[in-house]
This record gives sequence, C-alpha cells and structure tokens, in this order.
Amino acid sequence: MLSTTLFTLLPLVLPQDLASEGQETASAPAVAMSQEEAAAPKVQEAHEVSHEERVKRAYVYTIGARYILQRTLDELLVDEIAWRMENNVPVGDVEISDEVLEAQIQERILAVKEQDPNLDFWKAVESQGFTPQSFRAEVRRNMQARNMFFPDDPEAWPVERLKTMLGDHWEQFMAKNHEDLLAHKKENAENLPINDQMLNQFLMPTVWRYMMDQSEIRYPSHGLPEGVALSINGRPVKTDDILAIIEPFLGDHDRRLAETFISKMEAAEKDLMAKGVWMAKADSDVLLDDEKSDYEGAIIPHEMMVVQFLGYPTLDIYEQLFRARKSFRATLPAEGTEEYRAMQEEIIKKRGSFYGGGKVKADVILISAQNIETGTFALEGDPFASAKERATEVAEILAGGQNFDDVLMEYSDYPDQVPNSQPGMPQPNRGKLPPQSRNDLRGFLGESDYSDFLQGYSISDDIFFLGEPGAIYGPIRGPLGYYFYRVESRTPATREMDID
Repeated sequence: MLSTTLFTLLPLVLPQDLASEGQETASAPAVAMSQEEAAAPKVQEAHEVSHEERVKRAYVYTIGARYILQRTLDELLVDEIAWRMENNVPVGDVEISDEVLEAQIQERILAVKEQDPNLDFWKAVESQGFTPQSFRAEVRRNMQARNMFFPDDPEAWPVERLKTMLGDHWEQFMAKNHEDLLAHKKENAENLPINDQMLNQFLMPTVWRYMMDQSEIRYPSHGLPEGVALSINGRPVKTDDILAIIEPFLGDHDRRLAETFISKMEAAEKDLMAKGVWMAKADSDVLLDDEKSDYEGAIIPHEMMVVQFLGYPTLDIYEQLFRARKSFRATLPAEGTEEYRAMQEEIIKKRGSFYGGGKVKADVILISAQNIETGTFALEGDPFASAKERATEVAEILAGGQNFDDVLMEYSDYPDQVPNSQPGMPQPNRGKLPPQSRNDLRGFLGESDYSDFLQGYSISDDIFFLGEPGAIYGPIRGPLGYYFYRVESRTPATREMDID
C-alpha cells in the first residue's frame, strides 16, 4: 500500500471533482468567443470513429486521465495570459527559472521525507501517473498560477479579476484576508504569503473551475472527429500526440482493461441496435443532464460521484456506458406493469439486506497482482500470472486442511492498516475485515461499478449475498489480484424494504 503522505504534498490544487476530466463545460472561452457567440446554442456534430480510435481514446481516458487534466489546465493558463494582455491586466511573474523550480521540488522531497523516511519520492510520483518531466511541468504551472493570482505581494493581486472568478466567496472569505495581508506589509515592511492550505484546497480550485466553465472543452463524448481526443477553445489535441506522452505509463495490463471496455461497449451497442433500442446520443444527453441536475447544490458533485464513488476513470468513460445502460432499460418490462412489479419484488428479495442496511463480516486473503509498496501493476507482461501461481499454492495449502486464519496471517497481502489513514477508519487487518456494508466491502476489495462491467461479476456481491458462512471460496480473480474468502456472519437489515 502506498503511503498517503505524498498526496498531501504533491503540487496538485484540484479537488476530486476537478479530477474527472470528462466533465462537460457550457460557457464560452474568455478569449475565443464574444458574449453573443457564447449565448448561441452549440451544435455538436457527431463523428463516427474507427475501432482503433476508440481503443486509443480508451487508453487516453483511463491511464492518461491525469495528462488530459494537465494539458487542459496548461491551455487555460495560456488563454488567461492572452486575456490579460488584451485587457491590460498585469500577467504576473510566469517566468519560473529551472533553479527556482528545482528548489521548490527539493522542498517537497524534504517535507515528504520528514513524514515518511522510507518513501521513495520519485517512485511515488511515478505511481501517480507522472514522469519526472511531467511532474516538473505540473509544479511549474502551479507556481505560475500562484504568481498570477495570489503572488506573495498582496498589492500585486489582480483584485478585480479575482472578484469575478471567486464571486461571492471574495466578500465572504477573501476581502478581509487581503486587507490583513496589506496591513501586515505596511506594518512590517514584508510580505506574508497566503496560507498554502487555503490556496490549494479552496482558492486555486475555484479559479481553475471558473476558467474551465468559461471555456469550450470538448471530449470524445461530445463528438470529436477521428484522431482527436480533446479540444480546448477550438484547439484540437491529437490522440496520437497524447499517446506518445502517456506511453511510459501505458502498461500491458492497462491496455487489456481499456480494450476490454471497448470490446464490451461495441458488443453492447451492436446487440442493442439489433434489438432496435439503441438510444440516440441527443436523447442520452438529455437523461445525463437530468442526472447531473440532481446533484446541483449537493455536497458531493456529480463528477465526484462518478469518479470517486462509482470508480470510473473519467466522466467520458462513464458517459459511454450511461448511454448503453439507458438503452438496455428499454428491454425491461414497462413501469407500472405486473411484470415490472414482479421484477422489483425479486430485486428486493435478493438485495433487501443491502437496501435495509445489513452488514457482513468476512475474512479475505488477497494475493496481490500489484506492487505492494506502490499499489501499481507492472508495465510489462501479465501481473496476474505470478499472483495466480501464488494463489494456486495457497489453494493447495487450504485443501490440505491448514487453518484458514493461519494461512491468512501468513499469505494475505492486505496490510494491518492503511498508512496515514484517518483515525477511526476501518482497517484491513490483513484481511480479517470488520463488519461491513456492501459498499464498504467493495472498497476493501478494490471493486466498483466500472470493475463490475469489466469483470462481468462482483466478488463483493457474492460475499455479501451468497456465501455460506464458514465455507471457503477461491481463488477468484478480482481487480487487485486473487481472493479467497470466508463469511463469518451476517447482520440482518435494520429495516424491512418493500416496493413502496
């Protein structure tokens, strides 16, 4: 398991909902369009693309998801500089020398070492989808953005621009803060930089979000032509150019997952077309907008739900499957019919313990296909092959009658606890899991809605609903490797569910 220390020290200033690169933006770019042009409805032309292009885009929007975000923010910063020059707004110090950049990186390395002396900083950086080059570019851009919007000298802040970008937040939170920084400079003849936590967790994410909302960012789900995987304010980014950049992280296992996704999607599309129920893209978009509207004003934004809770790499991947799911729904009994009610009753019969708050206590042996220290898969070959060999050995040991608990303590790759986890959070305890709801159990097993689609089954559901207490199951291949499990007990649902 990778220490979470690095996550808090990487120069990323985006919340989880900004990490879902496939999200749709609606407003016009600050530079490229006039207000009149922005108000005009956008016509998104659909393009048929080849199987090869779909596979490449799947690579880009799974393993290359971080680069898509990096490239987008790079382009937005270029547009912001152009807007300022055009409107006589000071640009700020965007020339970051190599010496200053390296000094900043060394500060981060030392900070990480202080919290976790055993952590290999650059291996951890690599495990997060960076090359040393792309990591330096990330640090440089964030330093540029800080200098442009929140420089150390409070007199250099672009106040009017920030008022526009932060909206009501300026008066609520930042006006007084800015006044205090000005007063400190006047009294002490020195600049007091803004608090890093406020900058990284609130201010810059809000600024980036504003720039994204004011731009036209198009993804494959918006209907891009062959060979184009991203378009920012009318500037296309070629699919092959992105692939060339993410190639160092595009391992054989990642390729197989992306190819599995596309092959299943194409098979689903073909089957649903044959049934005459494949939904038009425009109709699917209406339903997706309805779903997004349910999250307006919610604590958890729609993008965060899709990426963080449902487990999709990006919203663009989710939108492809969303259309298939909504199309498949037309093959089910119509709502209000006896057949539909019977289907509901069967679901409640099978799943009522989940809806009613039931729990399961299970012991799980994980034979990991990942590198235990970094949580990543080997780039070359099949990382599950060696895990399968070890799982076969464990199966033979269990078949020989050795105690399951002893085997778990010796062979399970689960740690005792997740490093730097929040106090009070359930811990894996080598795989002797505490009583879990279905969704919490899925987290421990690395499963999600996305992995269910790729695998075609859910080990968590087998444990939660089907496994006989005391029986030993496995080895079963799952997202992280191979699993053996034994159900200890089930806690009944706290409330009874019915259709109404």
